[in-house]
Amino acid sequence: MTDGQKSIEELRSEFDRLDAAIHDLLMQRAAVSGQMAGAKGATPSMRPAREMEILRRLAARHKGEMPLAAVVRIWREIMAASLALQGDFKVYLPGNDDGHALWDLARFHFGSGAPLVALGGALHVVQELGAGSGDIGVLPEPLFEEDEPWWPHLLFTSEGGPRIVAKLPFLLGAPGYDFPPAFAVSNAVQRATGDDATLIAALTGPDFSRAKAGALFKAHGFDVRLVSLAPDGDSGRRYMLFETTAFVAEDDDRLAVLQDASEDILQLKVVGGYARPIDAGALQGGKS
Repeated sequence: MTDGQKSIEELRSEFDRLDAAIHDLLMQRAAVSGQMAGAKGATPSMRPAREMEILRRLAARHKGEMPLAAVVRIWREIMAASLALQGDFKVYLPGNDDGHALWDLARFHFGSGAPLVALGGALHVVQELGAGSGDIGVLPEPLFEEDEPWWPHLLFTSEGGPRIVAKLPFLLGAPGYDFPPAFAVSNAVQRATGDDATLIAALTGPDFSRAKAGALFKAHGFDVRLVSLAPDGDSGRRYMLFETTAFVAEDDDRLAVLQDASEDILQLKVVGGYARPIDAGALQGGKS
């Protein structure tokens, strides 16, 4: 051992000191979570915007040898435990192949102790998330054309009812994060984080083309892309799901003006949105 180099015993003692300090901070954080529960009432509430802000801040300051993916995983477990301390909640998944594929993602994101519940299908998940519930659904990312899409049902939920609140996983492009993309659905209130996307669903007449939709949205100040398209049974009408490049509030006045501008739009509604996930590959000066 050279001069100034610590012995194995000294390094182990340093580990013990750090472990105790980390544990003390975790206990302090849990106490604050308990105070939050008392301040807000007994119903837990997922706050994906706040969670993403925390992870973005940690990612921006992260350095050293520990992989960022490990840091994100640790904090996801911490935040999931904090949510559980604020009250009971369940995480619902479809009880089919899509749901089975999302099981590991849901466990990873909402914590090892989260109660996962399989229901009959995606529609059953949306229906189970009644207004005022603190429960959460995890559903597959919509495909462009699919036989029985779940997202059109969000057009008809009551005020304060289920909406898309997050895109999962929160970290992209990191080893060990090869989960299928999904959306979290809950009654949580949307809030802008500075880097967001919004999802707008429409029920349209048969003559409302993609080109017409893009031009109309652009004329009213929305930069959108068509994410998914589905027929409304045999009526000839169609459901269209658009994604914007920014946060749009559910009561944005432009939406009513846009709907009134075209007789082809029968119904239009913000059905949620999400803070954009962290791109590990785009980060500078850190390990993913």
